[in-house]
Amino acid sequence: MISDNIAVCKSEIHKPAIGQRPLPTLLALLPLIIVLEAALVLNGSTLSATRVLAHEHIGEAFHFFGLAPQVVLHGTGLAIVAILLVWHGLTGDSWKITIRQPAQLFFEGCIATAPLLAMAAFLGTLYTTSLAAATGPMPLSSIDAIVLAIGAGLSEELLFRMVGIAALHWLFVDLFKWSVATGTTLAVIATAAAFTMYHDPSSLPASATIFIAASGLYLGALFVMRGFAVAVIAHAAYDVIVLLDQLRP
Repeated sequence: MISDNIAVCKSEIHKPAIGQRPLPTLLALLPLIIVLEAALVLNGSTLSATRVLAHEHIGEAFHFFGLAPQVVLHGTGLAIVAILLVWHGLTGDSWKITIRQPAQLFFEGCIATAPLLAMAAFLGTLYTTSLAAATGPMPLSSIDAIVLAIGAGLSEELLFRMVGIAALHWLFVDLFKWSVATGTTLAVIATAAAFTMYHDPSSLPASATIFIAASGLYLGALFVMRGFAVAVIAHAAYDVIVLLDQLRP
């Protein structure tokens, strides 16, 4: 009996933090994914969210494998759900979960928006510079703005943080055999640089470019320390605030 309790305690000690576990991450992001996918079903390619560059790149990857246009349209949500479910299956963890875990991640992501707002206010870019890189006109309705913010948060964090940092971490740490600290730091810096270039800094004022670069570093650090869900929610919440403000007369 005592040995069984000790074994349970040891297994709990060695469990990764909630933000680093795929099932709580998926459930924390599920409301955002549902809103995005429902909007895509109802409005299709007319939504501004379909013009987020990262979403387009994910769709191109699905199209490359000959998948149907409807699957391509929903590429971001499908990719995140598939990755997190496969990851959870590989961990062998239980499918039982309490609502407190995803709720904690969701509210932590909302709180993590504050430093982004503070940085933007300090640099004078608050309410003028969103983190959503999209082609075409900006949204004209509140619903379109909210869906754009969610789509950008999900697709950009998927490409730059989940895929980008993971790939570079494998390159630096597993292949080059650098230390975890060095590899992780370089991965965050490199993906932040790529995130900045992706927003076309040549078309932005210097203050906006600095803000986007600093945001890339901050979101990368959030991803490493607090997990994918927190980074996505902070990114999306910031864009919701900025894009809705831009609609005001």
